[in-house]
Amino acid sequence: MASRTAPRRGAAPAVWTGVLVVALLASTAVLGRPTTYPQDGAAAWLPPDGTRQRYASATGTFASEWALDQAPPLLGSGPTAFYSWLGQTGVDWQTAALARLSTVFESPSGEPLGREDDLYSVAPDGLRAEAEVVSDGTTRIYLPGRLDVPGALAAGATWTSSGVVVETTPAGEQRLDYRSEYSALRPADTSLIPRGCVVVAMRHAVGDRPVVDSEVTWCRGAGIASFQGPAGRWAPATPASPSVATDDPGFDWARAEQLTFTPLTVNQVGAANVLLSPLSAPGVLPDGRLVFNNHVTSHDVLALDTAVDPPPAAWRGRPGGRTTATATFGGVTVAAGTGRRLVAYGPAGQWLWDQPLGDLAVVTPARLGGLVVVPTLDGQVTAFDLATGEKRWSSTASAEVRVPPVVTGDRVLVADQAGQLSCLDATGAELWTADTGLVEHLGVWAGTGGRPSVVVVPEGGGSHVRGLSLEDGSRLWRVREDADADDVVALGDVVALRDDAQTLALDPLTGARRWRWAGARTYAGTGGGGRVLMLTAAGLVLLDADGGVVKEWSLSVGDPTRSTPYLVASQQRLVVYGAAGLQVGVLP
Repeated sequence: MASRTAPRRGAAPAVWTGVLVVALLASTAVLGRPTTYPQDGAAAWLPPDGTRQRYASATGTFASEWALDQAPPLLGSGPTAFYSWLGQTGVDWQTAALARLSTVFESPSGEPLGREDDLYSVAPDGLRAEAEVVSDGTTRIYLPGRLDVPGALAAGATWTSSGVVVETTPAGEQRLDYRSEYSALRPADTSLIPRGCVVVAMRHAVGDRPVVDSEVTWCRGAGIASFQGPAGRWAPATPASPSVATDDPGFDWARAEQLTFTPLTVNQVGAANVLLSPLSAPGVLPDGRLVFNNHVTSHDVLALDTAVDPPPAAWRGRPGGRTTATATFGGVTVAAGTGRRLVAYGPAGQWLWDQPLGDLAVVTPARLGGLVVVPTLDGQVTAFDLATGEKRWSSTASAEVRVPPVVTGDRVLVADQAGQLSCLDATGAELWTADTGLVEHLGVWAGTGGRPSVVVVPEGGGSHVRGLSLEDGSRLWRVREDADADDVVALGDVVALRDDAQTLALDPLTGARRWRWAGARTYAGTGGGGRVLMLTAAGLVLLDADGGVVKEWSLSVGDPTRSTPYLVASQQRLVVYGAAGLQVGVLP
């Protein structure tokens, strides 16, 4: 079979991005309803959404992860080559059930070597390989999809699948005939037979290239049990989690006025970029990639490559179901979903570890030294080893937890829905509990020079603020302040409380007001040292510890009232996210 002249290409990825936007917006009307996904036929061979498995061979390991979804949310995560498939396939993407198999290859030492994302369609006639996207720039689109698993798969069956594969490499594009011949066999390993496993042997011919032989062992409800190809046999393995650095140099607030910003294009209909719908502030990886907790436009954790505009999705992860909470600590991102598992990914999207959770985690986890602290709606507060995922301790709050925990030194503060604020030490032991009423935000001023550290708690309703001793939880002061604080930032010798209309600075030891700034309506804030940075409709404003304006930047990320904007200072970068754009600030 020889190469043949390429006919007219399908619609460009940008066109299909716009089409997906319409579908994604429509899908918001049915949020909360279970995704309709086939349960029988070829779908019965797939594992549950968010299933992960590590495989090993003599040459290294690879970790795979399955995502099962309808087309709009699954394709919304990219890669962009999946949009090219949309423009050429005969699959009805508006009703199709799809599966994505994401694989990260690693050396024997755990170093990521490459990535591949494979797209399958799931239909009554079978499971078809539709597209393969490799990190070296190679993309293959099968027209029609290659029938890897027929709907009535059983040992003894034989079948063929043929068509055209559109192969794109950095050198260009070519269209080649493909033909695959299959036979289904009983596993030689008799322990696999009770699990309903079948070995699918494939002879795959593309153009005039040598025929490639492979064997894939599929097990009902579990997916791929093992694989054998030209590079050898890959079998399930449970090696130790690869080691990933978790250091974060933070942000040098003393030089914040030297920030210069680069705009990046996101959420633009018709442009070939990723659509974002984050539930929480993005994380920042050491190489500058941004990690988003997507919820509406996709159900994945997404990492964007900020070195390119528009920033493409560098990798994507599916913790299981809809993603509900994420946090990034150095090179490690932890993510929880409605599947009630906590999953850790490395900087290249490689799966590191995962652990079950007792209930949904809906707030951003916090880092306590080498631990990640995760509250769940059942009131459990659990600490896992950030490097290995090992559970270190668990504590029980008096009610569900819907406020992110706050870490200061070797202590973690947890506010629950019963109005109790608890202080735990690094072992999970409760040091004290205070009745604060419902709170949404709190902060800690770290005392110096023999002065006590103070927990600053704006009370629900925005009428009072109280200060508690970090040492024992006793009340130091309570003052009346009309401030429904959205951010609490310690600044030198004051604590700043920001709400939409104003920013107040209080003396952390007495609660006395030091200054008030109301120069513009603000929508997000962050800070440290002696500076606080806030987002306005016109851009950013930087204040010092005395409330003076240090610098203002004119920039836009869209209307801040349309969706929740975020400011993040991490890895010596300042990230501004809004409904219609991203700005990434760096220091000289």
